[in-house]
Amino acid sequence: MRSADIGIWCRAVRVIVIGAGAAGLSAAYALRKRGVDFMVLEAAGHAGGRIAVEEVEGCRIDTGAQVFTAGYETALGLCRELGVPVRASSRRAGIWSRGAFRVVDQNDAWRNLKTLLAFKLLSPRDLRHLVRLGWRLRQRAADLSFADPSRALALDADASIADWIRMTGGSESVEGLAGTSISVLTLAEPEKVGAAYGMALLWGFTFQTTEFLTPERGMGQFSEALVAAVADRIRLSTKVDRVVIRDGAVTGVQTAAGFVAADAVVCATTATEARRLLPNLPADIDRALGRVTYSSNCRVVFGVDRPVLPDKCYFVALPRREGSFVVDYSDAAVKSPQVAVPGGGVIHVESASTRAESLSALPDADLCRRFLAEIRRYSPDMPEPRFARAYRWKEAVCLMPGGALTALAEARRSLPKQVRGLALAGDYMHMPSVNGAAASGVAAVEEVLHTGSPPAT
Repeated sequence: MRSADIGIWCRAVRVIVIGAGAAGLSAAYALRKRGVDFMVLEAAGHAGGRIAVEEVEGCRIDTGAQVFTAGYETALGLCRELGVPVRASSRRAGIWSRGAFRVVDQNDAWRNLKTLLAFKLLSPRDLRHLVRLGWRLRQRAADLSFADPSRALALDADASIADWIRMTGGSESVEGLAGTSISVLTLAEPEKVGAAYGMALLWGFTFQTTEFLTPERGMGQFSEALVAAVADRIRLSTKVDRVVIRDGAVTGVQTAAGFVAADAVVCATTATEARRLLPNLPADIDRALGRVTYSSNCRVVFGVDRPVLPDKCYFVALPRREGSFVVDYSDAAVKSPQVAVPGGGVIHVESASTRAESLSALPDADLCRRFLAEIRRYSPDMPEPRFARAYRWKEAVCLMPGGALTALAEARRSLPKQVRGLALAGDYMHMPSVNGAAASGVAAVEEVLHTGSPPAT
């Protein structure tokens, strides 16, 4: 239903959820389980946000996030409840060094050792530094949880993950495996990523010996299941102009079609959008939201008729010293075979940060040609694609710079005391990830039902 039809349901509702991404959909599902009257308002013409899926010529394209880890307790719990089958995914990856992709595999320690020694400038001293990085992360593993971000607050110094890597493992580690992992995971330079968040990423995705997990038909299967569970309460193409607050309490939201009253609002958007929707937030909370930053992402997806990546890798990464505008490219069919046509692949190519911002201005056709030519520099046998699609994210991954985790934790405690019936949800309100977004949505429901809304019936 579009915004023009809003009058049909323009009545007071118990809870309004703004945004139908991972956080908003998880909040909506939690409200449905509670038996609470709610409505989800989504500005876009489709639901899913950064876990949306598009189907093109028999292939499924996850336009945002790709994988889980075993530590994604909330997201995996939702998959179980919604009947979404999850499978283990390949952790085999290639990293460009000395003119070729050097393959690392979580399940082959000897091969990994040979690969690390093959890195240009990776001396025995540098290898010792890398081992030291892994050891330091293992020592703090209990504090690097995607399930409980409060454990990481003690590590939330006013520093970047690049600072921490450089101090612990040397400058080469920033340009090598550790720094490259951060760039692939956040689509940003390591200098832009907070130390506590970056340590959680390195431990959860690079050094910890756990599997990658993914829904059998890709991340979109997760978003589709969430949407299906609450579809009758989602209103697409309905942009909220602002959340209305009077006398310290939420009264509803203002849309182009008029005012919609509500007992409570879950604002499940990016931090940037939350500040737009809530211009009169208490100063301490607004300052906390203002600390949140995001990477930019420009992605091109190619459908191909045969595998492209070397040695059955799921993805390959290009260290920034290589000078490419591509950070990494991956074949989604390696982790989720059902997303591609039989025998084929779905190749995702990523650019990021300032490189993505400049490329995003190009028309789709030019963008696709540029990305295809760049892949062929590193994978000369890349075939002519069956199709190509371009995607642009102005705010792709929350970077949680130093001090932001602490500021947001304080804002979370302060908000219910200052504005009744309002809760913020989004990956920035947790440890940034799909799991963090989902967990924040569930937590937001608990907050508004406890502080701003009558008991559920």
